[in-house]
Amino acid sequence: MGLKDLFSSSGRAKNRLDKWTKTATSPYTQSAERYDAMQNLIKEGSDEALFRIFKRFTIVSTKSIEDEEEKSWAYRELAGLGAKVLPAAKRFCLESENVAWALRIIEDVADETQEWEILDALLEKHPPGYERDPAKKRQILTHLAEIDDPKVHELLAGYLEDHDEGVRYFCVEQLVDIAEEASKEPLVSRLTNPEEDSLRLRTRILDGLAELGWDVSEHKEAIAKVIGQEHALQGGKIVKR
Repeated sequence: MGLKDLFSSSGRAKNRLDKWTKTATSPYTQSAERYDAMQNLIKEGSDEALFRIFKRFTIVSTKSIEDEEEKSWAYRELAGLGAKVLPAAKRFCLESENVAWALRIIEDVADETQEWEILDALLEKHPPGYERDPAKKRQILTHLAEIDDPKVHELLAGYLEDHDEGVRYFCVEQLVDIAEEASKEPLVSRLTNPEEDSLRLRTRILDGLAELGWDVSEHKEAIAKVIGQEHALQGGKIVKR
């Protein structure tokens, strides 16, 4: 920023935002100062200011109780703004790694169309595949699994091909819980995939198919190769021994 910009109205406004953001996101600042900075950002009210409040969710202050209280306060204040907060929430979710709080706010204030518009953008940015740190992907899928929508099981099934075993396992559990029989084929496909090296994941799929009682007779030859000693095929269904 040049000297002319520094003393312009826009330059001064940016300096204020930078100052408030630095205070609000410092883990070593006094709690009262962080509250004051966040209140100033709320009062300023622009998309940029609201985006900067979301950054409070990315840091952990030195006192755990105060940290949780401040985040809860920021959550209530942002959610209280209604749909006005959605542009900032979407930008934060696309640019940041810790999005659980932001997704809660989106769930509270967005209608179905608005929420799916944001989720679709996130899923497009984080498709099944390799990511150095899959933590954000897990947050997104956890939120997705809580939505009552018929396309959720299809989206989760796609992540059975994810590089991360934890992501795959989570999706197996959710698909078993949703119990939509259209998930049978992708679950069996994952179970019998020769590249699947997770014993606990295969066991969870076998347990799930046994619980659900789905007929898998058309796949019995492939399943027989991976069924192990704890399960058996009886009458075209998997059962626990």
